[in-house]
Amino acid sequence: MNQETKVAIQYIGRRPSYIDRLYGTGLSFDAEQVRDLPASIAKNFLRHGDLFQRAAVVEEAGAGQGGQQAPSTPPDDTAAQLAEAQRLQDEQRAKDLRRQELLDQVSNMDKEGLQVFAKDTYNQVVPKTMTLENMRAKVFAFIDEYGAV
Repeated sequence: MNQETKVAIQYIGRRPSYIDRLYGTGLSFDAEQVRDLPASIAKNFLRHGDLFQRAAVVEEAGAGQGGQQAPSTPPDDTAAQLAEAQRLQDEQRAKDLRRQELLDQVSNMDKEGLQVFAKDTYNQVVPKTMTLENMRAKVFAFIDEYGAV
Protein backbone atom coordinates (compact mmCIF):
# COMPACT_ATOMS: atom_id res chain seq x y z
CA MET A 1 0.00 0.00 0.00
CA ASN A 2 1.26 3.48 -0.88
CA GLN A 3 2.20 5.55 2.17
CA GLU A 4 1.63 9.14 1.05
CA THR A 5 2.58 11.97 3.38
CA LYS A 6 -0.33 13.17 5.50
CA VAL A 7 -1.10 16.85 5.95
CA ALA A 8 -3.37 18.10 8.74
CA ILE A 9 -5.89 20.62 7.44
CA GLN A 10 -8.56 22.47 9.36
CA TYR A 11 -11.92 23.72 8.14
CA ILE A 12 -12.26 27.43 8.97
CA GLY A 13 -15.24 28.36 6.81
CA ARG A 14 -18.18 30.43 8.00
CA ARG A 15 -20.77 27.70 7.66
CA PRO A 16 -21.21 25.13 10.44
CA SER A 17 -20.29 22.29 8.10
CA TYR A 18 -18.82 21.65 4.66
CA ILE A 19 -19.11 18.68 2.30
CA ASP A 20 -16.61 18.37 -0.54
CA ARG A 21 -18.23 17.90 -3.92
CA LEU A 22 -15.59 19.72 -5.94
CA TYR A 23 -12.75 17.21 -5.67
CA GLY A 24 -14.84 14.05 -5.42
CA THR A 25 -13.72 13.02 -1.96
CA GLY A 26 -17.12 13.32 -0.29
CA LEU A 27 -15.39 14.42 2.92
CA SER A 28 -17.49 16.34 5.41
CA PHE A 29 -16.07 18.86 7.83
CA ASP A 30 -17.62 20.37 10.93
CA ALA A 31 -16.57 23.80 12.20
CA GLU A 32 -12.88 23.87 13.13
CA GLN A 33 -12.51 20.13 12.40
CA VAL A 34 -9.04 18.87 11.55
CA ARG A 35 -8.43 15.95 9.18
CA ASP A 36 -5.19 14.27 8.18
CA LEU A 37 -5.32 14.04 4.39
CA PRO A 38 -2.89 12.69 1.83
CA ALA A 39 -0.73 15.55 0.54
CA SER A 40 -2.18 15.43 -2.98
CA ILE A 41 -5.73 15.91 -1.66
CA ALA A 42 -4.73 18.42 1.03
CA LYS A 43 -3.08 20.58 -1.65
CA ASN A 44 -6.44 20.93 -3.41
CA PHE A 45 -8.25 21.93 -0.22
CA LEU A 46 -5.56 24.40 0.81
CA ARG A 47 -6.10 26.33 -2.42
CA HIS A 48 -9.21 27.69 -0.73
CA GLY A 49 -7.72 29.82 2.03
CA ASP A 50 -11.12 31.12 3.07
CA LEU A 51 -12.24 27.57 3.92
CA PHE A 52 -9.13 25.64 4.95
CA GLN A 53 -5.79 26.14 6.63
CA ARG A 54 -2.93 23.93 7.72
CA ALA A 55 -3.53 22.73 11.23
CA ALA A 56 -0.88 22.66 13.90
CA VAL A 57 0.33 19.14 14.56
CA VAL A 58 -0.81 18.03 17.99
CA GLU A 59 0.98 15.31 19.92
CA GLU A 60 -1.67 12.74 20.87
CA ALA A 61 -0.44 10.28 23.50
CA GLY A 62 1.37 11.60 26.59
CA ALA A 63 1.72 15.13 25.24
CA GLY A 64 2.62 17.45 28.04
CA GLN A 65 0.79 18.16 31.27
CA GLY A 66 -2.59 19.82 30.71
CA GLY A 67 -4.23 17.47 28.27
CA GLN A 68 -6.57 20.29 27.20
CA GLN A 69 -6.36 19.57 23.48
CA ALA A 70 -9.59 18.93 21.55
CA PRO A 71 -12.16 18.18 24.26
CA SER A 72 -14.77 16.77 21.85
CA THR A 73 -12.95 15.72 18.72
CA PRO A 74 -15.04 13.49 16.45
CA PRO A 75 -13.39 10.20 15.46
CA ASP A 76 -11.27 10.51 12.35
CA ASP A 77 -13.12 8.68 9.58
CA THR A 78 -11.15 10.34 6.79
CA ALA A 79 -9.68 7.10 5.45
CA ALA A 80 -13.10 5.43 5.34
CA GLN A 81 -14.69 8.39 3.57
CA LEU A 82 -11.85 8.59 1.04
CA ALA A 83 -12.11 4.84 0.38
CA GLU A 84 -15.87 5.14 -0.16
CA ALA A 85 -15.40 8.07 -2.55
CA GLN A 86 -12.79 6.08 -4.49
CA ARG A 87 -15.14 3.08 -4.67
CA LEU A 88 -17.96 5.27 -6.01
CA GLN A 89 -15.64 6.83 -8.58
CA ASP A 90 -14.47 3.37 -9.70
CA GLU A 91 -18.09 2.18 -10.02
CA GLN A 92 -19.01 5.24 -12.09
CA ARG A 93 -15.94 4.79 -14.28
CA ALA A 94 -16.87 1.13 -14.90
CA LYS A 95 -20.46 2.11 -15.70
CA ASP A 96 -19.27 4.79 -18.14
CA LEU A 97 -16.89 2.29 -19.75
CA ARG A 98 -19.71 -0.27 -20.23
CA ARG A 99 -21.92 2.40 -21.78
CA GLN A 100 -19.16 3.54 -24.14
CA GLU A 101 -18.45 -0.04 -25.21
CA LEU A 102 -22.15 -0.50 -25.97
CA LEU A 103 -22.27 2.74 -27.97
CA ASP A 104 -19.21 1.60 -29.95
CA GLN A 105 -20.84 -1.76 -30.60
CA VAL A 106 -24.07 -0.12 -31.82
CA SER A 107 -22.07 2.27 -34.03
CA ASN A 108 -20.80 -0.72 -36.02
CA MET A 109 -24.16 -2.49 -36.48
CA ASP A 110 -26.09 -2.70 -39.70
CA LYS A 111 -29.89 -2.24 -39.98
CA GLU A 112 -30.64 -5.88 -39.22
CA GLY A 113 -28.34 -5.88 -36.19
CA LEU A 114 -29.90 -2.67 -34.86
CA GLN A 115 -33.41 -4.11 -35.15
CA VAL A 116 -32.45 -7.33 -33.38
CA PHE A 117 -30.52 -5.46 -30.68
CA ALA A 118 -33.39 -3.05 -29.97
CA LYS A 119 -35.93 -5.87 -29.81
CA ASP A 120 -33.82 -8.26 -27.72
CA THR A 121 -32.33 -5.71 -25.35
CA TYR A 122 -35.03 -3.08 -24.92
CA ASN A 123 -38.13 -4.83 -26.33
CA GLN A 124 -38.54 -1.93 -28.76
CA VAL A 125 -39.29 -2.05 -32.47
CA VAL A 126 -37.17 0.04 -34.82
CA PRO A 127 -38.76 0.31 -38.30
CA LYS A 128 -36.53 -0.94 -41.09
CA THR A 129 -37.77 1.92 -43.29
CA MET A 130 -35.64 4.38 -41.31
CA THR A 131 -32.18 5.32 -42.54
CA LEU A 132 -29.23 3.60 -40.88
CA GLU A 133 -28.21 6.85 -39.13
CA ASN A 134 -31.74 7.40 -37.78
CA MET A 135 -31.92 3.79 -36.58
CA ARG A 136 -28.64 4.23 -34.73
CA ALA A 137 -29.87 7.49 -33.23
CA LYS A 138 -33.04 5.75 -32.02
CA VAL A 139 -31.04 2.90 -30.44
CA PHE A 140 -28.69 5.45 -28.83
CA ALA A 141 -31.79 7.11 -27.39
CA PHE A 142 -32.88 3.73 -25.94
CA ILE A 143 -29.46 3.35 -24.32
CA ASP A 144 -29.72 6.85 -22.83
CA GLU A 145 -33.29 6.32 -21.64
CA TYR A 146 -33.08 2.77 -20.28
CA GLY A 147 -29.37 2.48 -19.59
CA ALA A 148 -26.75 0.01 -20.74
CA VAL A 149 -28.43 -3.34 -20.12
